[in-house]
Amino acid sequence: MIVAMLGRYLNIRNLLLLLFYALVSGASYWLAYDLRFDFGIDLHPQHAMDRINTIWWVVGLQLMLLYAGGQVDSILSYFRLPDAMRLFAALFANCLILLSMWYLYGGKNVPPRAVILTYFLLSFLAIAAFRILMRVKSSRGPEDWLSVDTADNVVIIGAGEVGAGLCAELMSKARLGMRPVAFLDDDSRKVGRYIHGLLVADTVDEVAKVAKRYSANKAVIAFPSASVKRMREVAELARQAGLKVDTVPALTDLVSGRAQVSQLRPVQLEDLLGRDPVNLNSGDIRDMLKGKRVLVTGAGGSIGKELVAQILTYAPSEMLCLDQAEIAIFELEQEIFLKEAECKVDVRTCVADVYNTEVLRARFEDFQPEVVFHAAAHKHVNLMEVQPDEALRNNFLATTCLARLASEFKVERFVMISTDKAINPTSVMGASKRLAELSVTAQQHAEGNVTKFMSVRFGNVLGSSGSVITIFRRQIAAGGPVTVTDPEVKRFFMTVKEAVGLVLQSATQGEGGEIFVLDMGEAVKIDDLARQMIQLSGCRPGEDIEIIYTGLRPGEKRFEEVQHISEKLQKTRHPRVLRFVADRNGLDFEHMEKELASIAAGRNAPAIKATIQKFVPEYTPSEDQ
Repeated sequence: MIVAMLGRYLNIRNLLLLLFYALVSGASYWLAYDLRFDFGIDLHPQHAMDRINTIWWVVGLQLMLLYAGGQVDSILSYFRLPDAMRLFAALFANCLILLSMWYLYGGKNVPPRAVILTYFLLSFLAIAAFRILMRVKSSRGPEDWLSVDTADNVVIIGAGEVGAGLCAELMSKARLGMRPVAFLDDDSRKVGRYIHGLLVADTVDEVAKVAKRYSANKAVIAFPSASVKRMREVAELARQAGLKVDTVPALTDLVSGRAQVSQLRPVQLEDLLGRDPVNLNSGDIRDMLKGKRVLVTGAGGSIGKELVAQILTYAPSEMLCLDQAEIAIFELEQEIFLKEAECKVDVRTCVADVYNTEVLRARFEDFQPEVVFHAAAHKHVNLMEVQPDEALRNNFLATTCLARLASEFKVERFVMISTDKAINPTSVMGASKRLAELSVTAQQHAEGNVTKFMSVRFGNVLGSSGSVITIFRRQIAAGGPVTVTDPEVKRFFMTVKEAVGLVLQSATQGEGGEIFVLDMGEAVKIDDLARQMIQLSGCRPGEDIEIIYTGLRPGEKRFEEVQHISEKLQKTRHPRVLRFVADRNGLDFEHMEKELASIAAGRNAPAIKATIQKFVPEYTPSEDQ
């Protein structure tokens, strides 16, 4: 049993270090006697015999104190003033014990006082010199090992390959300012074992206890393949223990080489969606886009930028990026030039309004696109409630014109970005996107059409311009309060990468006339979201930062839906991508387009909403006109 206990706390590295300390201590003790008697100890037989009789327990006592002082478990390459003070304290405690024994026993069977003091000084100088040499060996130079120790004590959560690699990186790169002190892991079989000399101290659920034992002030989550649910639980446990929480990059970034294991980042809301991210089939997407001419409208927006970035990785022959916002196109160009140089794609940009049919026709004639992604749209619910004419023009009429051009120029695939707000809408924005869906579907069934038209619906995109996440971050940075419309409001959320991945995946599977939706899991309460973001910032909701409920604004719903009552669910080749196909309802689309265009020109908000309701019966206009 004793052997088992020793085996748990001592590994080969620690045993070798103890042996080294024993040799240094023994040599120091032997030399202390020689110095005391001017290297003539043979002339003092009694003292020579005492040296031999006492060296074993004196050195043993010193080794126990060195172990208790943390000198055996310490990382040799770290040696600054706090480490030197701990070494001094352990050796000085040994000196005090020996001196007290000398006075207690009157000097019998105890080393002379001069030997005790000399032994203390020699041991300290020898061990400190060894530690300094190890420090210099692993440092960048004198400016590193003479600096003040500001490193964080880090608990690594995850004792697998990624955790071990992170530990090695942190140990070898002192400049990162993080000192790993222990591992935690969900696998209880690893507890008690050592990785790179560090103990797997306990299971993850005991993070608070381990953090206190090792005086840790930071936790790094190092299991990128874990489920989002487990990631959320672990992050919460670490925060409750008072630790700052970082995580390693995503597993896909590590495998692809886009990131290194030591490139840590804070745990973000995207990591805590409550569901696993959706993996998409990149092979099908590459087959669809490779060597094609691709047009992206709304390319300067949040979705548009990510579309451009991801499409470039699939080697299209040419890209045309169109947006009405000049500054958005300028910023996109700055990002594109770097990617264009890497993947050697001919990328063009254009400042234009998608409602300007003449300009669009000229671009189609010049560029001859083969695949069109239509992301240009007005999306802010509250702004569009007071400008329903603008919502109709940009979201519905412009989409109709663009779809006609795509069909006329025999584009292979046309994908429109829609929203879950289009289902049973209560806002003009949602209703206008529903009209756009009907327009795209109608164009699919137009006489002579060969283009495959499809729409893609998704929920709120985390971090997109004007999103609730962006607003919350700004409010938290200002110290609050955080404003939530209603404590019961729920929304579906997805990351920008997921949203764009869905668009590309849907484009590969569409045969024409479908509407695709991502399985986004359960809807998230906005109130819970606000509280999580406040906690992620290191504050306490309701105490450090106040939450204020302002009430639902015009056009807003308490919850969103993804399927229209007239649509039938069909399977796709991807388990997390849903396909909806609507029955043709015999709608006179040309009449609808003319009437809506005419009413939009009048700019009479109540009349516009009433006319929209005639063609989208499920639309319930806001009472606040």
